[in-house]
Amino acid sequence: MSKKAYLLLIGFFCINSNHSLAQDQKIADSLKIIYEEKKLNIETRLEVLRNLSFNETNNLDLSIKYAEQLIRLSTEQNNYLYLFRGYHIKGIKLRDKGHLDDAINFFFKALNASKEANYSEGVGTSYCSIADVYNINGHHKFAIDYYFKAINILRQSNDSLFLASALLNIGDEYLSTQKYDSALFFFSESNNIFKEINYTIGIAYNQGNIGMVYANLGKMGLAEESMWEAIKILEASNDYYPICFYLISISNIYLKNLDFKLAIKYATMSLDIAIKHGLKKQVSDAHQQLYHIYNKKGFSKKALYHFKAHIEHRDSVNNLESIQKIADLRTKFEVNIRDKEIAILESEKTLSHTFIIVFIILLIMSILFILYFRQKIRTAKILSSNTRKEYEQNIEKLLNAQESKALEALINGSERERKRIAQDLHNHFGSLLATIKVNISAIEDYKIPNQNTLETLINKACTDIRSISHELNMGISEDFGLVQSLKELTEHLQIARGLHVELSISIGSTQLSSPDEILIYRIVQELISNVLKHAEATKLSILLTCFEEERLINILIEDNGKGFIPKSTPSQSKGIGLNSLNKMILKKKGEMKIDSNSRRGTTISIDLPITITQVAFKQ
Repeated sequence: MSKKAYLLLIGFFCINSNHSLAQDQKIADSLKIIYEEKKLNIETRLEVLRNLSFNETNNLDLSIKYAEQLIRLSTEQNNYLYLFRGYHIKGIKLRDKGHLDDAINFFFKALNASKEANYSEGVGTSYCSIADVYNINGHHKFAIDYYFKAINILRQSNDSLFLASALLNIGDEYLSTQKYDSALFFFSESNNIFKEINYTIGIAYNQGNIGMVYANLGKMGLAEESMWEAIKILEASNDYYPICFYLISISNIYLKNLDFKLAIKYATMSLDIAIKHGLKKQVSDAHQQLYHIYNKKGFSKKALYHFKAHIEHRDSVNNLESIQKIADLRTKFEVNIRDKEIAILESEKTLSHTFIIVFIILLIMSILFILYFRQKIRTAKILSSNTRKEYEQNIEKLLNAQESKALEALINGSERERKRIAQDLHNHFGSLLATIKVNISAIEDYKIPNQNTLETLINKACTDIRSISHELNMGISEDFGLVQSLKELTEHLQIARGLHVELSISIGSTQLSSPDEILIYRIVQELISNVLKHAEATKLSILLTCFEEERLINILIEDNGKGFIPKSTPSQSKGIGLNSLNKMILKKKGEMKIDSNSRRGTTISIDLPITITQVAFKQ
């Protein structure tokens, strides 16, 4: 017979952040001291009893006593979650002692409690534990049915450990029925999950079961190696039930190889551990193994002794009365569930007519109420929406007007300041230098050393002041307009700065408004200023194109300078600056695009809406 992997499920209900799911006698020993002080609140007592009953492995009767106290206390508190845990742990301990009929009774009680607690993992685990008992008694059809019920529920939960354990159990069921391909399939899925969550005890059970598959396939070396790995992990957890089974399996490997000495050694080790810990089924299995060994070796007396012991213990664990009792419990449980469902349906049917009438009345009243207030709300929303829109439009107009005035004031102020500085330079400093030049020229040469040098420097200063004054005062002449002013600006750039400038203007006979001409001129002037300050360019191209139908003018400025990254352009440049310039263009509902890199210089394109005052004809 194959080991029953249901043993793994005893770990499910003692999970917390401080210890693993494996049983640990040390934990039980520590908790005994805490529990005996009797200074715990209800919730803490429930949790301590849960861990005491789960982790007590040396004395199964004491473990059952703790489980009964947990059941009694959780019943008093109407706590179905802990009631489920108490029933389930008691069922596990009774199963380990070989009392299968009592064990399955408590598993069905645990199933009912988990449903009352709405605890899906508990429902799945209860199904799995019920399947385990059917597995032990050889009811393979019932066992597989309940395993699949458990797996279907546990696949919908978030707990990988629950699911991996159920998969391990159904794999063990297929192993016991010699369906090795199915067994390996479920062991593989289970082992992958255990490795993902690093659950060593689960890995141990998988190692043992895989060893069993190897043994049945005749791969004895691999079988023994896998089982010893499982035993080492289980010894550290004091999990003796599967250790007994694996020792018998190793004994069986040596028996097949006719190594009777080692076969007897490991079977006897299994028997001693089973007797010490009161594991009736394992005692029966160990006697059966020793019977086969001595019978094959020809020792009839010893074989007969172990055969009788095997039958005696087997009947105490697995008799016909217990099997029938288990079947009756299963039938009773399913009938009770059906009776409850019928009672609920009858109750619902009695109340349904009343609910329908009340619902119809409430529905009609609700519809009338909703229609009335819906109309009031709709009217209020329309009035509120119109008022809010009008208010927002007024605010937006005020903000736009205020910002436009601020930008216009900035431009006009800049214009006035340019003219004032130009006039001061020309009228004051220009006249002063001219006077100095006349006075020096009137003095005889021999009286002033280096007179020629002084006159040259004064002439240079006069020329520079006139040039600077001309640049600052340069603007749109009332007599000549935008085109002539731009030509004059570019000619001055070529003479004064040595910059090669190409100017192309395509506006035909379109007559722009005076504010638009001033704005366009200052935009071009500001962009040229940025080229002179930052670009280190030798060539500049200026292109103006007017689109009469769209009432739009495009300004295109290109240079062959060193370029820049548009996003990092400083906003505090002198004059209007690119940042302020862009804001002003946006306020005019225009658009400015910048394309710049170090290889081909900078291109700035501006689309600006304009006001056309007159269009005589197109040339």
